[in-house]
Amino acid sequence: MWRIYRDLVTRDSFNTASARPDVVMSDCTRTVVHPLPFKKSLSDFIIFISMCSPPITTKNLSSPKMFDHVHWIHLAMEYDASKEEDELKRKQWKFTDDTAMARSVARSLLDKKNLDVKDMAERFSEEFFKEPHRGYGGSISHVFDQLRESNYLDVFGPGRKQFDGQGSYGNGGAMRISPAALFLYNQNDFEKFKDVVEKITRVTHTHEHAVHGAILECSAVYQALHADSKSGLDVSAYIDSLIERLRPLEHVQEEEGSKHAKRSRLDIERPYCNKLEKIRQYATQEKQPSTEEINKILGTDISALRSVPTAVYAFLRTIKDIEEIEDRNPFERTIIYAISLGGDTDTIATMAGAIAGAYYGIECVPTSWQKCCEGVKDAIQFANGLHDLQS
Repeated sequence: MWRIYRDLVTRDSFNTASARPDVVMSDCTRTVVHPLPFKKSLSDFIIFISMCSPPITTKNLSSPKMFDHVHWIHLAMEYDASKEEDELKRKQWKFTDDTAMARSVARSLLDKKNLDVKDMAERFSEEFFKEPHRGYGGSISHVFDQLRESNYLDVFGPGRKQFDGQGSYGNGGAMRISPAALFLYNQNDFEKFKDVVEKITRVTHTHEHAVHGAILECSAVYQALHADSKSGLDVSAYIDSLIERLRPLEHVQEEEGSKHAKRSRLDIERPYCNKLEKIRQYATQEKQPSTEEINKILGTDISALRSVPTAVYAFLRTIKDIEEIEDRNPFERTIIYAISLGGDTDTIATMAGAIAGAYYGIECVPTSWQKCCEGVKDAIQFANGLHDLQS
């Protein structure tokens, strides 16, 4: 199975006059101008493809679970031999920080064949200083500066010092965590699962909301990988499985009498579980909530608490048809719907796409989207290697 994210630019910066319907980019053009309420923050919708299934070999080609995807995989791999390769690369949408950091996670896990947090921190920093234009958050440069200056002696120290010692509660940990779900595919011990996700996240994001958001995202991808899309998803059971993982982690964050005391005790004690219960309500009710309600209740900003649950909902919401998104398969609907919510579109769609890709597989990914992706060959190699580690 695969996950894919696409980069889009804003309608303001995309030259629609140069896009012809007979070229590979035309599908992206039509998506940009889709009649949903897209925001100007459409820029930097991530492309990162990762195959969450065994590599192609003569031994496992007969596996019905995995290799409905063989034809699509060969399309992506063999396209490099085309005479149009140079022209295609020129037109490819570039990935941003979400994918740049996910690639570092994958490379480190592959090269070390285990979790080496110091190595991962070095890769994060080296990638940032090599290509700082990928759209990184403003404060992250200070973390990478301090990590490099300290020779990575305390990989969690710089992140822990952010925001007066509170640490960042942004979604930067969750946006890059998907390769860990494949690395942990056979890990049934949740304490070990949690330890890996926490350490990958705390290099840059140490606030518990950021850590718990990364655990939720990785768990959502993990559960999707183990689900059978052909049998249909039991939405309530899926949410139960996520709540079961998050509930022991959440606790009272503010003492009685604090400035947050007026908030409901449930919101304070278990913010992620509370949002997951709301997602259950939304996903199972007949009338779906408006975009405005999703923005208000679940959120679409850069904080983990107000973006990761939204990504989970985007995946669940688009299992069923959406009237405004016609002639699109469930994976495409997930991506388009996630963007339509506005806010931090690249990261929310990245996280939603990771879950949807793990669940639906490569057959739902349009050929044109694959051809538009920067880094496809690398992603295939990463995924094959991560799978081999589980053999």
